[in-house]
Amino acid sequence: METNTKNILNSLTLKEKIRLLNGVGGWYTSDANGKLPKIMMTDGPHGLRKQGEGQVDINDSIPSTCFPTASCIANSWDLDLIKEMAAAIADQALQEEVGIVLGCGMNIKRSPMCGRNFEYFSEDPLLAGSLATAYVDAMQKKNVGTSIKHFACNNQETRRQSSDSIVDERALREIYLRPFEIAVRNAQPSTIMASYNKINGKYTCQNKKIITDILRNEWGFKGTLISDWGAAVDIQTCIKAGLNLAMPDSGGYQPSQIEKAYKKGLITEEEINNACEKVIELVLRFANNPKVQADYKKAHLTAKKIAENSAVLLKNDGALPLSKPQKIIILGQMAEDMRIQGGGSSHINATPGDNVIESLKKKGFEVEYAPAYPADDKVESTSEADCKAMADAAVALAKKGADQNIPVLLFFGLTNRTEGEGFDRHDMNLPSEQLAAIKEIISVNKKSIAVTFGGSPFAIPFITDVSAMLHMALAGEACGEACSDLLTGVANPSGKLSETFPFSERDVPSRATWGKAEAAIEYRESIFTGYRYYDTFKIPVQFDFGYGLSYTSFEYSNLKISSETFDATDANTAIGNVGANSGYEDTKSDKTLKLSFTLKNTGKFSGAEVVQLYIKNPEGEYLRPSKELRAFTKVFLEAGEEKEVTLELDAKAFSLFDVTSEKYVAPTGTYEIQIGASLSDVKLSGSVKVSGVDYNANEKSTLPSYVPGFGGEPFSHEDFAKLYREPLPDDSAPKVGNFTIYNSLAEGAVLSKHCKKQLDQIVNEILEDNRQKGRNENDPAVKIAVCGMTENPIESIILLTACKFKPNLARALVHKTNKRYFSALIEKLFGGK
Repeated sequence: METNTKNILNSLTLKEKIRLLNGVGGWYTSDANGKLPKIMMTDGPHGLRKQGEGQVDINDSIPSTCFPTASCIANSWDLDLIKEMAAAIADQALQEEVGIVLGCGMNIKRSPMCGRNFEYFSEDPLLAGSLATAYVDAMQKKNVGTSIKHFACNNQETRRQSSDSIVDERALREIYLRPFEIAVRNAQPSTIMASYNKINGKYTCQNKKIITDILRNEWGFKGTLISDWGAAVDIQTCIKAGLNLAMPDSGGYQPSQIEKAYKKGLITEEEINNACEKVIELVLRFANNPKVQADYKKAHLTAKKIAENSAVLLKNDGALPLSKPQKIIILGQMAEDMRIQGGGSSHINATPGDNVIESLKKKGFEVEYAPAYPADDKVESTSEADCKAMADAAVALAKKGADQNIPVLLFFGLTNRTEGEGFDRHDMNLPSEQLAAIKEIISVNKKSIAVTFGGSPFAIPFITDVSAMLHMALAGEACGEACSDLLTGVANPSGKLSETFPFSERDVPSRATWGKAEAAIEYRESIFTGYRYYDTFKIPVQFDFGYGLSYTSFEYSNLKISSETFDATDANTAIGNVGANSGYEDTKSDKTLKLSFTLKNTGKFSGAEVVQLYIKNPEGEYLRPSKELRAFTKVFLEAGEEKEVTLELDAKAFSLFDVTSEKYVAPTGTYEIQIGASLSDVKLSGSVKVSGVDYNANEKSTLPSYVPGFGGEPFSHEDFAKLYREPLPDDSAPKVGNFTIYNSLAEGAVLSKHCKKQLDQIVNEILEDNRQKGRNENDPAVKIAVCGMTENPIESIILLTACKFKPNLARALVHKTNKRYFSALIEKLFGGK
């Protein structure tokens, strides 16, 4: 391939090379005037969102299998299942002649309220990185490319196009970059998508430290770095920093900018060639794939299997599984119109599947149903009186269930209005119309069985007033069938939470700085994200990381550790585990610590247990979580069956990132190895003495003075500034005189009536266009469009509209916004003459 790449590169004119660095249309690469094949890329990650001819609306795409979202399948902790999903998506991509699927999403869940969390796996880097590795590996074995995203620190939707994620080096390396590192070192994704946001003062696409020094030089990434759509502002700076392909087609704008920069000597032909080589390699690898016939029926069954293995049983007082067949009462509109996925660019045009009511009826259940609350898209048009009437009808059925001992199933959860791409939640409450109905229902029936939906955690203040709770998350097109099998015991829940469910938004460690409209977002909690915070500082939570019940029970016994001591001096070169028993033997270190124990199914149901290995770290005078997930595996056992389970650890399991040496090191000390069913449910433990480095002498000065407590304030700005070590980036708002094309219209609207008028006009056009399609301003597609035009840098709007937003208009707006400054300066110098 290297020879072909060089030959093609040498055949291109400079103009053709430059054109190769920008997409064609929304989804294609350039064919360099016929000298190169072109490939198509489409959105994923939990299905194929291919837009055909004339399909431009975000919700308009060809039919394909809608698998469970990342937030759901992560609860399975099952690498084999995610491989099955990725392989099935790859088959559908090959059928549709798609070369690259833009997935998977793998950003760390800094806050449970990020609107796009449903597209991401976990708050833990090992779990997220392991699942991503499996996804990439399986899809690329079918010769379909992947694009892990959004690299990196893209952890909120509020102002996602222009916010600056200010992260200290340890948190950056150990938490936010680590899952990407795991995927790169173990699976070599064909592409990585650079995010919109800034990282420590520089846009990701321009951030040489992130996209070249770390990604390529340290981790050895060999693939193509592409931009998120419209993220490559100041394109010549991006190419020089290491970006290879700017998406989408900018209508000639970006190629012209590169040409101008080349003529001025701001970019060299060698730098252009370096980027071109990566694009050519990508195209040659995935062009001309053989077309296959995808098996959609098989894919649907795979989606169902994943949904069954990902559902989490949060509570069960013996109400589940249901005896069958019998009369049951179902309450809640989400049983009829099940929420199976999130809104935005990942929205799949799903193939049909039965809802849970239809599925239970097919099993012989007699169902009485009341919606209890209005459908998500009808909430605003439903009167208060009608809402009360719906709730009253549901309450009457709930009371009937209590009086006649009929099981009552109550369905509720987060909706497309409350979470989605382009916007964030700012509390953890369920929708108010649902809460009002639930309150009335549980007042007359405290034996209801709750079934919940959502792409992220939510508050459940009434958990003690229900007899069972099954969390389906966003379980894809087979959600209804899977849910009915789980409720009736045909399938046994085996999911475990891939993120903590805190009680309230007030308990979240990032609460002081996350989701703000300011440009500068300080990650003050540093490495204490998710369970690393709650566990270390003893913050009570609703449900632990890794928590989940089963219809059966498991017994852990006979822990064996291969050695009482372990040499971890090679922590920096150790790869780190990818789950366990995952098949990635070629990336495992030669030097490992082996652990084994016996797991037995002691119940009456066959079932699967997610075994989790945590390392409890020794205490020291430096920042470190109390304990961290370091290995896991999922084990299926028939009733009464037992197996020996083996896990391995390398030096990376005991390490942290040392900022001074810029390497991973393992502090010497005694580490406790905990085997458990969740973070707090430890079944077996042992200890090992680790030889590494004497680390207590370092980092004392960076220990924050504040020790968090329940309901207390997070780390202060002053503490974070010490931890950051360098001067904090200047993200102050632009002023008249320094407003540029790299600022947003929203920023300009504060300074100038011209920008405000232009922004109002654009937003009104978006709203009116969508009203004609039957959507209001709360529709996720509308929110994404409005946020894009409001918060993107002005140049990004040029890129996203392929110059329909005219560059001359953009320059004029900048000039007019700054004009008052120059007029005032002239008047001051020359008295207005």
